[in-house]
Amino acid sequence: MGRSSHIVLIGVRAGDSPPLPRGPRCPGRSTGHGSEYRRCGIGVSPIDHRPLTGGTPVPPCCGRLTLIVPPELIRQLPVLIAVTFAASLIQGSVGFGFGLIAVAALSLFMELKITTPLLALLNLPVILYLSWRLRKSVVWEGLTPIITAMLVGIPFGIFVLVKADENLLLRVLGVVLIASAIRSAKPNGASGEGPAPKPRTPWDTLVGLVVGSATGALAGAFNTGGPPLIAYVYCRPGTKEQRTATLQAVFAISVISRIIVMAAPPASLYDRSVLLAALACIPGAVLGAVLGVAVFKRVPQRALEIVVTLFLLGIGLKLLIWP
Repeated sequence: MGRSSHIVLIGVRAGDSPPLPRGPRCPGRSTGHGSEYRRCGIGVSPIDHRPLTGGTPVPPCCGRLTLIVPPELIRQLPVLIAVTFAASLIQGSVGFGFGLIAVAALSLFMELKITTPLLALLNLPVILYLSWRLRKSVVWEGLTPIITAMLVGIPFGIFVLVKADENLLLRVLGVVLIASAIRSAKPNGASGEGPAPKPRTPWDTLVGLVVGSATGALAGAFNTGGPPLIAYVYCRPGTKEQRTATLQAVFAISVISRIIVMAAPPASLYDRSVLLAALACIPGAVLGAVLGVAVFKRVPQRALEIVVTLFLLGIGLKLLIWP
């Protein structure tokens, strides 16, 4: 399956059943003007006749148009729902992994400029559910430098996503996935209470700023800001539940910030097609998170981490060599 350049909305005239043909122009009435449908895959809104993603407005069709479910979206929905469900299961079980699993799978057939904003929307209900469920175990101490730097790094990551070459982005994503797989191959040592708390130093603040910047940039560009943050949190004192809860709290702030920046100009990465896809996949994402918390507690965590590691390593090598 080739990577989709965009999910296109197709219009039909009121009273007509077949969709308007894709091509340079769609047929108008006697006046002879019509709406353009670009061959590059970027759609034109049949409501306001403006391109869905950038470009110059085009003359409206004379016929009244209504929205239908785009064929590209119908074909991709089963895969989108399955990937979202599986990624949510992992997130609900181990407390992280949604972005890594989902972007690794979807990047094989969708552009990152679509995948990243779509996954941010799908990640939102999962993270909010887990954050609320674990809210009493969050350890906020020492998170201020990380959160501050993360909020600065997110716009930078989104800028790179919008401006950088797709193949370059895919290769960078491949490196991130391989590094994440190598990190996942090492046991976290998260059982027990962890090391005894130590007084915070300026060095801790500097490390927090670096980790936060990396987390924000990776999250903005690829929806994969977890690895540096996970490594930092698992080096802090605390129980497994406290670490997982702290991760969810920071992830929640991250995903809300990303959605706001991606939706606002100049990024404007959300169009009707992305919103339709998110709406269709959100129930599966929530169900996956709930089942991940309830059922996957019985699954050996180390075995699950090995499967995830091999998956990330395989996709990372593929993207690095053949983006």
